[in-house]
Parts: sequence; C-alpha cells; structure tokens
Amino acid sequence: MNAEAVTEVGARRRHGAWRALASLLALAGCEAPAPPETNGETAAPAFEVRQLVFSIDPSEVVTVGDELLAEGRRLYGRRCASCHGTRGRGDGPAAYLLYPKPRNFHRGPFRFGSSWGGEPTDEDLFRVISRGIPGSAMPSWAHLTERKRWALVHYVKSFSQYPIELADEETVERGEGRIGVPVEPANTADSIARGAALFREACVKCHGPTGKGDGKSAFTLEDDDGVPIRPRDLTTGVFKGPRTPADLYRRIIGGIPGTPMPDHGDTYFGDDAWHLVHFVMSLSSDVLRERAEMKRYCIPVVRVEHLPDHPDAGTWTRIPSVDLHLMPLWWRYNRPEYVTVRAAHDGKELALQLVWADDTTDDLVIRPQDFRDAAAVELAPFDSDPPFFAMGETGRFVNIWMWKAERQADLKGYNDLEAQYPNIGIDSYPNLQNSPYEQPMRHALTLESDRAFITAWGAGNIVADPTRRSAGEDLAAQGFGTLKARDTQQVRIDHAIHSQGTYRVTFRRSLNGEGEHSVDMNPGSTVLAAFAIWNGDAGDRDGKKSVSIWQELAIQP
Repeated sequence: MNAEAVTEVGARRRHGAWRALASLLALAGCEAPAPPETNGETAAPAFEVRQLVFSIDPSEVVTVGDELLAEGRRLYGRRCASCHGTRGRGDGPAAYLLYPKPRNFHRGPFRFGSSWGGEPTDEDLFRVISRGIPGSAMPSWAHLTERKRWALVHYVKSFSQYPIELADEETVERGEGRIGVPVEPANTADSIARGAALFREACVKCHGPTGKGDGKSAFTLEDDDGVPIRPRDLTTGVFKGPRTPADLYRRIIGGIPGTPMPDHGDTYFGDDAWHLVHFVMSLSSDVLRERAEMKRYCIPVVRVEHLPDHPDAGTWTRIPSVDLHLMPLWWRYNRPEYVTVRAAHDGKELALQLVWADDTTDDLVIRPQDFRDAAAVELAPFDSDPPFFAMGETGRFVNIWMWKAERQADLKGYNDLEAQYPNIGIDSYPNLQNSPYEQPMRHALTLESDRAFITAWGAGNIVADPTRRSAGEDLAAQGFGTLKARDTQQVRIDHAIHSQGTYRVTFRRSLNGEGEHSVDMNPGSTVLAAFAIWNGDAGDRDGKKSVSIWQELAIQP
C-alpha cells in the first residue's frame, strides 16, 4: 500500500472514530462541533463543554393530588430534609452549617412571592425549586422532571400552618392577588438618574450610597426570626430571587416578607418603581448576574496520548475548560466564585485539573485558629436519580477525592509544633529504641518515633501518617457524618501549585476503581462529579465550604 493510500485509510478511520465518539458523547450531553481537519496529519477530535439546559418555568400547572403528595414526600426526604428537616422546620442535620438558615415551612413566610400580601403562587415556588437561591445554600433542582418539582411544590405547601390562598386577579395598584407589572418605560440614562435619586431617598440606609450593602443600618438588621441578616450588595449581580426586570419590579413594590426589606406599594409604583429597577440593574452587569446562576454541564474527559504530569503543563491549555459556579454553604462575598475544571485520560488513568482563586496559602494548621486550604471532587455513577450531591445518602455512597494544603506541605518535611513555634522549649516524643538519657528534646518527631505515643498515627489515621507520599485522600460517604477513608487509597496528587493568587491542583487515579465504594470510569461512559473548595483564610473547615451541584464527566472512548 502506498503512502497516499495509507493516509486516506487513516483519515477514514479517524473520521469513523470521530462519528462513533460524537454519537456516544451526544448521548451523554456533550457534542463535537465538527469533524477534525487532518490535512494528512493526525488530529484529535475537538469536543466542547456543553451546558445542559433545563427549564426554570413550568410548561403547565399541575394541581395537587394524593399520588403527587406521596411522591413529594419521598423526594423531600431524599433531597430536602438534610437542610429543612423531616418536619419542614428548618432544622435538618446540615442546618447548623448554613447561612442564610433554611426556611421553616411551618411558620413561613416564603421570601419570593409575587402577590401583594407576599404569598407565593404555585409557579413562584416551582421557580424557586428549579432555579435555587443564589446567595444561599439552596441549590438548583432544575434537572428534576417537572412532575417531581411539582410534587415538591405541593408537599412543601402542606407544611404551612396557614393555607396559602390567593385571589385570582392581578392589579397594578395595591389590591388582592398578584402584583401587576405595568409597561416598562425605556431604560435610558435619564431613567437611571431618576432611579438613583429615588435610591438615595429610600434605600441608602441599608444598601449604602453605592449599593454595596454597607449602609448605616446594615450591621444591625435581623429577620423575623431574630437571625442577623445583611442587605444585598447590589454590585455583585447576586439576586436571591428571580432577576428579570419584571421580578425586580415586584420585589421593590412588594418587599421581601420576613426580612427588613419593606414593600413600597404605596410610595413607588409605575414609572418610579421602574426607574429604581433600571438603577439597581445598572449597578451590576449581565455577565455578573449570569455568573451567579447555578448551571450543569457535560464536561468531556479528553483522551490524550500522555497525561500531563504537572498542573501547569501545556497539554492542559489544549483541553476544554469550564468555570463552575460555587455556592458557599455559609454565605459571604469574599469567596471562591468558581472553580475551573479540565479533564483528560490516556486509557489507563484519569486526571482532573482544578484551578481557583485564593490570595493566601494556608498550609500550616498547628494552631486551633488556623484552617487549611483544600479541594475535593465527589463522584457517583451516572444515574437519572443520583444520590444527594451533598455527601450522598443512606445506602447510596459517593466517592470523594480530597486534597489538603497542609498535606502537600508535609511532603517537603512533616510539620509539627516546631514549624509553628520554632523557639519551643521542649518537644518530646518518647522513642523506645533509645535510652531515657538519649531522648531528644528538639525535633523529636521522626519516623523512628514510637507510634504508641503519637496516638493518631498509631491508630491508623491517614491524616496523621507522616509516611504518606501523597496529599490526596480517597474517601467515601453516605450522608452527613459518615465520611471515612476507603481501605484502598487510589487517588494521588502529583503536584499542587499556588502562585499569582491561584491554586492549580491535579488529581489522578486509574480508570478502574478498586475496593468498595469506588467509581469506575470506563472509556465511553459518563459519571457524575461535584466539586468543593475550602478557603482556610476565610475560616472554611469541614462542612463550611463552597460547593457545586452535580456535573457530568463524559469519558471519551
């Protein structure tokens, strides 16, 4: 066979492989934009990250029924009870980790209703469940079917001690039923200027003169339950309720029940309220408002000949990336807004690169007031009804890969008390291999130390094992309080870099899972992944972290 024939056959095989691969990834939600141009040279197919789009608005209104309520009860127990509690009182096992606190559905009131009295319509509740609440730990559940979301709407309503009843009407001026939205005037410089004047008149006491949530009353406010609450920093683009102009109009007119945000239905309505909307929207941008929304993506795990062995390797620049929104479970503005993820495999191992912003390196946690930087990847087999993305659920394990900054620092030399207090007087760990007169008083902890006197190491705690040669931990969980190390530690971290205000960390593991509660990642398959980041300088630790919702990793054949 001549050279031209070989080239033609190779091109046919590559395009045939491309077509097969495109079909597989299309099923998983990823797509290939076009077959690669070869020009007689080997070229890898280019696959892109794809956002998985789910409807926030219902296509129809589904009324309550016994069967739907029963389905809602089952879904609530699996998806909502961890935060809101089994009885809907906002007292679930994770509630203490969350701020703002989960809603108490018994007492109410609901925050984002569109009626004059603040009560929500069924469609309002459906949209909150679908979109989630940016600026809180309430995630988006838009990936659930509409029926399941309607089941949750009606079950959540069943908790309320006061039946939600709305008049079937809509009025522009104060009345009954839903707040009517008049025709929006043009969003011009004059409208924004008029809105700025109204803002100075009515809003600066709480939101501050520039809308940053730093007004004179900002640090004294409480909600109806007596919990401290901060006004929104309007310059960040984070709107807890729906962010369309019409929704912002209703929020200015109707206020936010249960909070110090008052209604202005007797003061500003019509054009004045619209001017305020235009000014508030001018304080942020479409990009910022869009970035605050929780989205789900299909992330291609690109097949490469050689996996990059360093987080700054050039290979990573040729692999598609996605910026995933992170929600702090304890809300703050000083937070990692997103983590950038890339993924690749070579047919034997998979590598994940995580990049996120962090101005400080927190890798020494000897003192009780210090906390580490860390990152984690949570994995589960692909399922249309997956386990709860926050640590799994009873009987449905998730596999968690974790990197800790202090473990990375320990690889250069185990850090003990002397690393924090170099002038410490005595640092003694008995070593039974030496006589009493030979016991060291400085730099006493060595690999020859007797483990019986170093209790965590002696008990087999992998966190305290100075002989470990990886900063990665391979863990499993089936709900809050169940996290434990897997018997088989497969995950490794080759390198972790912090420079120029960012971390770059690469996780690596064989495609085949070993041992109990590991996740297989076979070429051609899809697995679910969620991500978490801890900022030690901000006091993050344990359950106080910033997390993503489930994403999809589509592993190229």
